[in-house]
Amino acid sequence: MQFPTLVYKCPGAHQRPGGTYAYQGVQDADEHAAALADGWFVTLPEAIEGVAPVVAPAAPASAPNAPPTRAELEQKAAELGIKFDGRWGDKKLSDAIADKMKA
Repeated sequence: MQFPTLVYKCPGAHQRPGGTYAYQGVQDADEHAAALADGWFVTLPEAIEGVAPVVAPAAPASAPNAPPTRAELEQKAAELGIKFDGRWGDKKLSDAIADKMKA
């Protein structure tokens, strides 16, 4: 998002079809977050609707009990000096890593 920018709220001092709205400028990300927390909206249609968009929380990079990602497997294999290619599946790569770590 580029700053400065505007945020919107209904009702307000400005006329629109079917009602009124207000707007205010925000100069940076901190002001933007504070305005949204205070009931302002990013767009006028959102303000008219009166319901903030649902934003899914960011997923943690890696859950403690989650299996390793492909990138993590490839990194570990490279660290261990395991030669592999893109045809290897995650299981085969994981097994090769486990075997190398046992040795």
